[in-house]
Amino acid sequence: MKFLSELRRRKVIQTLIPFLGVIWLLLQIIAVVTPLLNLSPFVATSLTIFLFACFPVVFYLAWYFDITPQGIKVTAVDYSENPKPLGLKWWLGLSVVMVGSLMLGLHYFDNARTDYVKRNEGLLTSLKASSIAVLPFRDQSPESDQQYLAAGVTEELTSLLGQVAGLQVASASAGFSLARQNLLPVDIARRLKVDTLLSGSIHKVGNQIRLRVELINAEDGMTLWSQSFSRQLSDIFAVETEIARAIANLLQQRYLAAGSLTSLNNTASSDAYMMYLRGREQYRLQTTESIKEARRLFEQALALDPEYAMAYAALADTIISLAEGSASFGVLKADIAATLAEQHLAKALVRAPGLAEAHAIRGFLLFYLQSNYDAALPALDKALSLNPNLAQAHLWRFAALEQLGRRQDAWQALQRAYRLNPVAITHQYNLAVKLAERGELSAAQEQYQQLIADFPESPVGYIGMAKLDNAAALPGNPMLSDAQANALLNTIEPQLLQDIKALGWQYQ
Repeated sequence: MKFLSELRRRKVIQTLIPFLGVIWLLLQIIAVVTPLLNLSPFVATSLTIFLFACFPVVFYLAWYFDITPQGIKVTAVDYSENPKPLGLKWWLGLSVVMVGSLMLGLHYFDNARTDYVKRNEGLLTSLKASSIAVLPFRDQSPESDQQYLAAGVTEELTSLLGQVAGLQVASASAGFSLARQNLLPVDIARRLKVDTLLSGSIHKVGNQIRLRVELINAEDGMTLWSQSFSRQLSDIFAVETEIARAIANLLQQRYLAAGSLTSLNNTASSDAYMMYLRGREQYRLQTTESIKEARRLFEQALALDPEYAMAYAALADTIISLAEGSASFGVLKADIAATLAEQHLAKALVRAPGLAEAHAIRGFLLFYLQSNYDAALPALDKALSLNPNLAQAHLWRFAALEQLGRRQDAWQALQRAYRLNPVAITHQYNLAVKLAERGELSAAQEQYQQLIADFPESPVGYIGMAKLDNAAALPGNPMLSDAQANALLNTIEPQLLQDIKALGWQYQ
């Protein structure tokens, strides 16, 4: 009651009512003028926030001052006193109120601006998700001959989204593997443990490309957002960045403005990009001839654009795969392969210092071809600081840490790699091995069984089951003797054997 009586005595309410009336009048004027002058609707929102941010300041001034016929005068402390001059305490109080009002106004202004931009871009949604997987894009071109381009869009969107802080992005290769099993989107999401899925299609005619994208809720398979983008092929990197930014803004609280995501897999030459994508298509086949062909295509891409950083990184990766010591594609002396790969990686990093893939491949080169595990870790850490969703970099980091005897750190790196790609044979196998080493035999058995279910034609899962300690005590275990298990090594896919040996795991 005392506070209310003070409000009346100081005539605060008499001051605030006209102030609120002025606010109402200004808003009515803005509502009429905005469409006439073709002003942005955000003008009215901004003015409203500004006026209400001034409210605490007006209240503070009304508490200490009174408007009289003789002008503005300081209000007395009580009825019995004459007004006293305002001192330092009053000025400090005014400063605090003004700063607080300013911060509050800026907070609401920023939120309102973000919502306005999102609404203007069609990006408002109630969903807040922390994980996503990009499903392989479908080729709907007239000749159905653009699968390599569709796969390239899938990989690039995965890479761009991987840069978004706080967003877990499943490996593109995991999506490729599960899509080949003809699983429903919700089943893929369940396996990858993601909240959302991004699917889409491409339609290319001449130099014109149209991309159709859909954001899907993993829980019920419902489409949350969809959009079509039609561009010239030369604008493919810009549209991929636009899509990734839109998805990030749909899922994250923090708004990403235009230009906040940058594709480092860009080139001024559309022909060089097409050559690079054809090289990636060959690389994914993982045969000796396809790896050789991938190398040739990457070299052609660089002939078309000598500044193409990602092509240098891809070429280095291919050369490492061709090094002797890998049981699969060993057609180059290891020291020659290391020298060539280092040269190409240096060119990639000079042109794009922030290219996460180049740092990751450099780390792989250091520990795989040069056994320099201490030097490999900083390169892999740098890659993961740029893109924490590079599953292969986490796996390589696990291998380097294992060699250095840092078992707990290695275990954490392996878990991270598995979360991002729970489908890859090397990820599943190494996780099962480590579970068995930790005494978690039932969990190891389940992992081997999952590996067998995913890759029934591969002997790796059966070999792992046979190697489990106390295997006979585990029900349902397909028993193999050590001799039988080792004999199966000769039937393992060459690239898989390379990966396993690169990680330091020997079956013997």
